Amino acid sequence: MDLLLFLVLGAAIGILSGFFGIGGGIILTPLLLILGYTPSTAIVLSLLLTLGSTVTGTFAHLRQNNFHLRDAVTIGVSGIIGSAAITPVVFWMERHSGADTVISTLYIVLLLLFAIQFLKPAKKVVRETTVPHASFYKLVAIGTAAGILSSLMGVSGGFLLTPLLMGWVRFPLKQAIGTSIAAATLIVLGGVTSYFMSGTQAPLALGIALIIGALIGSPLGASFLNLFSSQFVKKSLGSFYAAVAASVFLKTTHFEQLSLLLLALFTTGLIGVFFYQKVTQRQTKDCP
Repeated sequence: MDLLLFLVLGAAIGILSGFFGIGGGIILTPLLLILGYTPSTAIVLSLLLTLGSTVTGTFAHLRQNNFHLRDAVTIGVSGIIGSAAITPVVFWMERHSGADTVISTLYIVLLLLFAIQFLKPAKKVVRETTVPHASFYKLVAIGTAAGILSSLMGVSGGFLLTPLLMGWVRFPLKQAIGTSIAAATLIVLGGVTSYFMSGTQAPLALGIALIIGALIGSPLGASFLNLFSSQFVKKSLGSFYAAVAASVFLKTTHFEQLSLLLLALFTTGLIGVFFYQKVTQRQTKDCP
């Protein structure tokens, strides 16, 4: 039963991953913490899920020409270094019973900051026809920060990469999403390797179920992206960040059931909108 549940969970999170260019761990890590898993186990399972969703998402965005390969590799390699550096710190915090509090606080602060960035009115319209030449040092800084957060929070770093590539490097939204998920693949590979080399005891069967689910959901999510305007994607991503932040806050204040309900309702509602738009478009095409 657990395997089936984790398979469905992986597919649902994979859809959101492919659509938003995030790895999915941003949902799964707090969810597993709410369900009572230890921080290191929650992080490893989230990274395994993220690996499945980022690999398939990368190929989907590659077909749509949504990312710049050189920039993605630069960010990814920098992220591997940052990921390897922070992994021992997580195990140290877990031994001293501080990992759960630190991880939850980081989620709330960062998610709220990025939610505000995406939800506030745009000051100007950015054309999405070209990708700017990014500074190598900016890409390295972004990748290192994403790698640290990846192994510290069980995420791909995509939820950090996408807003930074848009706000600091000035990538158009869809190029930022594609580059983010491609770089995240390398970052997550580094994170998974670091944890297994450190002797994690995470249940691999559940991780494999998550990966299979993500392999199904992530390409589907990427295919939904072109059905919506950039403004809709931006506002949806901001709302998504705010909902997850609220869910984590409810968990830290011991409202676990309400936290789970909020995540479930928002996620299923958003995926429902995706499928509704897909069906509507198909019906429009079929009309003479």
